[in-house]
Amino acid sequence: MQAMLRDFDSWIARARLGILLDADLAALAITLAASGDRLADSPDAADLASTGGPGSLSTLWSPPSLVAAGFAVPKLGVPGRPAGGVDILGSLGGYRVAFDRVGASKVLERCRYVHMLAGRDFAPADAAFFSYRQRTGAQALPALAISSLLAKKLAMGVRKVGLEVRVAPHGNFGSNFDEARANAHRFCNVARLVGIEATCLLTDGREAQQPYLGRGEAILAVSRILDGSASEWLASHAEDCRRWADALGGTATSFEAVAYAFVANLEAQGGSFDALRSRAAVVAAGHSSTVASRHDGYVSYDLGKLRDAIIDARQPDAGTTFADDAGIVLLVRPGTFVSKGEPLASIRCRPPARARLCSVVAQAIDLAQNPGVATPHGNTGVSEVVRV
Repeated sequence: MQAMLRDFDSWIARARLGILLDADLAALAITLAASGDRLADSPDAADLASTGGPGSLSTLWSPPSLVAAGFAVPKLGVPGRPAGGVDILGSLGGYRVAFDRVGASKVLERCRYVHMLAGRDFAPADAAFFSYRQRTGAQALPALAISSLLAKKLAMGVRKVGLEVRVAPHGNFGSNFDEARANAHRFCNVARLVGIEATCLLTDGREAQQPYLGRGEAILAVSRILDGSASEWLASHAEDCRRWADALGGTATSFEAVAYAFVANLEAQGGSFDALRSRAAVVAAGHSSTVASRHDGYVSYDLGKLRDAIIDARQPDAGTTFADDAGIVLLVRPGTFVSKGEPLASIRCRPPARARLCSVVAQAIDLAQNPGVATPHGNTGVSEVVRV
């Protein structure tokens, strides 16, 4: 273990100095992937990942969109901040996120989509390194994020990958589009070195692409997408996620095909649509507090602060048990004019932490007097596409 930690420190130090070459990152990705079992390479295996951050459901709704587009999707992930695809699904009763190679292959054969947590059987060194980077303040180093993302694709035999690059001060690929664009080009080049065809989709991560922030809230969002009760804001984002999957080269998909693929995966991994709906109902009922506007103005949200507020308010994860006792639903789209006293966000949180969460959420909401400060309804689509 001590030798592994020394290696981790060495990689982090070189990443901070900016002296890692693309070939170094490719070698690191291969090493991390080789630390555990691997699925066989498949020419029709694809995945769509993200650089992390709140406000997008791309790692939850794009994978079944890829299945509907004709791909197989063996997906390996790590817990997100505040919510990633694997921990959202893993918080559902019965849904399994750990399989060995035989078990994973059976799920793929059944529904062409398996969603697993890195660590036990697949890419254990990557899971350990990711955890170490979180503990040492090194998660947002783009070079190491590139190797980590690609290691998981190599372990799953994926040969075509899309990456939503969320451009924001709290992002892992850069705080502005110039930085993110450069790191997106680097991701695509390193991917080419390890035999993966990559496409990066740059989105504006400063604005929420949809209003549901948190693990349970993402479940509530998907439940509303599936039952047709999604708001225009949420439905527009679900359509974006579907189109991003189409952009990887599959055939055009329908909502019905995506919904079928999502539910088929729930059942194949031990969950169910009924369990999802039940959890969604509990989450909706838990939204017992609201934050209202302090004065008139045009709304914008600091997603970095909202992400941190959710993480601080919820209890810590324990192994593969994912904490889900805090979340936020934004009630007004960015750029909308509101009057004093209008509800802007609803809060779900256990009583001991609720008052503080409400206070932090209020501080993370800006009410500008000038409509030009907040872009009407935000920029929720793809701003740029990067390929090698």
